[in-house]
Amino acid sequence: MKTNRVIPTTILVLFCTLAAFLPSNVQAQTNADINLASAAFEVTVPVNINHFAFTPVSIPSGKRLVVQNVNISGAAATTGGYVQPIVILSSTINSAAANIHYYAPPRSVTDPTQFYEDQQTTIYADTLEVGPAFAGYTPTFLVFNVVITGYLVDLSGPPS
Repeated sequence: MKTNRVIPTTILVLFCTLAAFLPSNVQAQTNADINLASAAFEVTVPVNINHFAFTPVSIPSGKRLVVQNVNISGAAATTGGYVQPIVILSSTINSAAANIHYYAPPRSVTDPTQFYEDQQTTIYADTLEVGPAFAGYTPTFLVFNVVITGYLVDLSGPPS
């Protein structure tokens, strides 16, 4: 009888000892985490065929936007054949030439008129614009929401 109790007790003590020395992957919140959270940035930019132009994203003066994720969801259709909608992000740093980033979301398996993409990225931008494009036949319908997330960096530098 005592042997039956010793084995489970030993196993329990062993697991408790291992848990004490190998804690779960818990991350502490640091000052850097708090600063990034306070500088968090998210904007949704509508893109559609009725407004076939670049839409500027408002970035506060003295800040630089660091884009970490671009999420694209929407629909496009054509009376011809195939259409591939494309979302373009145009960014600049200082007064340099624009950097162009192309996103061609894949077609949904269940509905060929729907397109979705969620892409992690790193884009640095003092200015940022979002615009539509397409490949294939001219779409009769094209509507997308582009959700841009990241954080803002203060360009003035750390306090002296």
